[in-house]
Amino acid sequence: GMAAGISFMVGPMIAALVSPTFQYAAYFAIVCTFASGFAIFHLPLPVASQQKHQDKDKSDDNNQQQDKKTEFTLINLVKLKTPKSRAAMTLLAIRLSMALAFHIFNTIWPASLKTRFNFGPSDHARFMSFIGITYAFSQGFLAKRLVQMWGKDGKAYLIMACCAVLGAGRYIAYSTESLLVVYVTFLFIINALGTVNTVITADTGSIAPSDEVGGLFGILQAAENAAGMLGPFLGGVISHYLGKDAPLIAVVGVYGFLFAFVSWGYDIHVLSSNRGDTKHESSIAGRKEVKKSI
Repeated sequence: GMAAGISFMVGPMIAALVSPTFQYAAYFAIVCTFASGFAIFHLPLPVASQQKHQDKDKSDDNNQQQDKKTEFTLINLVKLKTPKSRAAMTLLAIRLSMALAFHIFNTIWPASLKTRFNFGPSDHARFMSFIGITYAFSQGFLAKRLVQMWGKDGKAYLIMACCAVLGAGRYIAYSTESLLVVYVTFLFIINALGTVNTVITADTGSIAPSDEVGGLFGILQAAENAAGMLGPFLGGVISHYLGKDAPLIAVVGVYGFLFAFVSWGYDIHVLSSNRGDTKHESSIAGRKEVKKSI
C-alpha cells in the first residue's frame, strides 16, 4: 500500500515536470507494465506452495490434498453454507460497494474541479501527488496504529467511522468553493480509505488458509474490476436522468448503506468467524494434550 501511494505521488510529478505527449506517456506505461510483469514472474514461490510443488508426486495424501475442492470459489461463496463463506461474502459486499462509490463519484469529480477551480493538467498532477503521499502515510504509519488502538473487537466501529468520514468528506469536497478545504478534506478521505483497506485485507487473510487466500483475493479483485466497469455507467445514467449532482447523493447513500451494513454484519460474520477458528484450534490442542497425558 505504501509503495502504491509513492507511485501515485511520483507518477504525476514526473508528468508535471516532463509534460510528455500522450504517445510517449503510453509508451512509458507499457514499459512499466512489462517491467512489473517481469518482476512478478521472477518472484519466488511461497514456502508452502513450493513444498507442495516439490512433493506432489511423493504420496497419495499430497495428491488428494491438491485435488480437494476449494471453499473459496464464487459459486461456493454465494451458497453461504459455512461461516467462512458468509464472512467472505461480507467482505466482498464491502469491497464492491466501496469501489462502486469511488467510480460513481469520479464521473462528476473532474468536471467539478474544472468548473470551480479551472483545474488543468499541472493542477491534477499536484493533486494526485498529494493523494499519493497521503496514501503512503496512511499505509505506512497511520492505518496500523489505528487498528492497534481500536483492537480486534473495535474493527467494525473503525470501518463505520471511516464510512462516515468518506460520506461527509465526499460531500464537503464536492460542495466547497475553497481549494484549501478540498485538500484538507481529501487528507481525511485518503486516510480513511487506507485504513479500511488495511482492515479488510488483514481480515481477508485471516479467514482463508494460506493455500486458498490467493483465490479469495482474486475474487475480491474481480469484484472491484467489475465495479470499475459498472460504476461509471451508473454515474452517467444517474447524472443524465436525475441531474448533475445526483451521483453525489448516490455516493453518500452507498456510504450510508455501508455504515448500516457493517454495523449489522461485520462482527456477526467476519469477526465471529475468526473467533470461531481460534476456539476450534484451542479445543483441538486441548484434546491432544489430554491424549498425551493419558
